[in-house]
Amino acid sequence: MNRTRSSIEREVSNFIGAYIKDTLGRGPRDTEIKIVDNVLIFFIKGILTPMEKYILKTPEGKSVVLKSRQLFVESTNEEYMKFFEKTVGAKVLQNYESWDLENDSAVGVLVFERKVLQN
Repeated sequence: MNRTRSSIEREVSNFIGAYIKDTLGRGPRDTEIKIVDNVLIFFIKGILTPMEKYILKTPEGKSVVLKSRQLFVESTNEEYMKFFEKTVGAKVLQNYESWDLENDSAVGVLVFERKVLQN
């Protein structure tokens, strides 16, 4: 099935927002999606929960928040990847996520086995 750029971007953005809200209790402030060849990149702003913001004020806060987010991603990764593979219609070969806690943002990069947008 050939999907349009805007329909994939909208579906991914909606999924990310709802998924984060359902699992962490609050959704991100903004989500931006970019598609290039076989790569889908998402930028998320407003990722920190009130509890994480409080924890970040402590000396060990950054490592605690990063570790908890890493554990969260590891425990939910299979479910998360199934959504992306179904939406794009291709297998995810690689997945990278990184958080910038100081700027309350994150980025994710998904590399698929083929181009995301079929001509």
